[in-house]
Amino acid sequence: MDSERIQLELESRGPRYLYLDNIKVLFSILVIFQHVMVTYSSQGWWYYRESIPADPISSLSFTILIAFGGLFQASLMGLFFLLGGYFTPKSYDRKGCSRFLKERFLRLGVPLLLYFFLISPALVIIVTIFTFQPYSVNPFGYLLWGPMWYLAVLLIFTAGYVLWRQITKTNWIQRKIPEEFTIPRYIYLLLLAIGLGCLTYLVRIVSPIDAFPFGIPVAQIIQYIFMFSVGVMAVRYQWFEKMSGRHAQIWVATIIGAILVVFTLGFTVLGVSDFTVFTGGTSWPAFLFAVLDNITSMGMMFVIIWAFQARFNNQSPTSRNLSSSAYHMYLIHPPVLVGLSLGFSAILLIPILKLAIVFPLGVLVCYLLSHYVLVRNHGENAGKPR
Repeated sequence: MDSERIQLELESRGPRYLYLDNIKVLFSILVIFQHVMVTYSSQGWWYYRESIPADPISSLSFTILIAFGGLFQASLMGLFFLLGGYFTPKSYDRKGCSRFLKERFLRLGVPLLLYFFLISPALVIIVTIFTFQPYSVNPFGYLLWGPMWYLAVLLIFTAGYVLWRQITKTNWIQRKIPEEFTIPRYIYLLLLAIGLGCLTYLVRIVSPIDAFPFGIPVAQIIQYIFMFSVGVMAVRYQWFEKMSGRHAQIWVATIIGAILVVFTLGFTVLGVSDFTVFTGGTSWPAFLFAVLDNITSMGMMFVIIWAFQARFNNQSPTSRNLSSSAYHMYLIHPPVLVGLSLGFSAILLIPILKLAIVFPLGVLVCYLLSHYVLVRNHGENAGKPR
């Protein structure tokens, strides 16, 4: 009877986490969109970039997308570190220290090494040959990991978590950890986000947003450490299950306020062509953006998780296949996007139209390759959260 009860309990809990799988799909699609946008806007780094848009429609469209992306991209990346932290304790408890470390290295470290030594150099060579232009990049810049920097940082955080588990084995420390810890009130979280923004501002004085020392976005590292830590705590205290519509409503209003401040400042005070003042340095716009960036990230944690839990806690066969393929889509998207972009380079279309074509096509190709070539080779459970 006990085994039947446990099985029923596990089955009843299963659907509760479908929304987290669906957020994982969102992550993969947004990463693909971001790199297609860089390809055709020429704002940011990517292996292949076409010329800066000259037509007014593309220029205005990319200005708006970059303005939104600057605020939301970093915030959403923080959310995915939150999920990385959320799944870590369960995997560690289930597998034990040695097996957990081995599987983390296989899942994160091996793709990272393959990308560093094989895929990234191959993409550089292909783009150089195709465009007939020498490829020049700082060897300690973004090229080190490319978009796989997320795996590198997650691997570092995972090692830190394992070290923490070893330190907290003693009974004395265990007694200091509270058994219950409710979600902090809005005002405390807002003050915490402002404090994180101040620390982020100090980091960005040395390393602005567009700098990637050793291939890692150091400008966001304070936020990423915090979100990963919150994810670890959320498992213990069941914070995701305790999030309410009231939490989401308050943070929706807060995020809207942050967006209005950024756009008002950008379009009326600084001008639409001067968004670089937000990226770092000692200016007051850089300080304000660092604070608003962290406030938005805090809000996204509540809004996205609650919205997906309330509205997208189910899966059709298609969304189930997408969620099982999402991780592999992320791994293979660089060569897919570079290949598609080079293939469309001879077609005379304005850049924003190329974005509208290459982005959904890239998602489709990445999904088909992931699902039918990679995922099925490793079984139906490949790519699911561990």
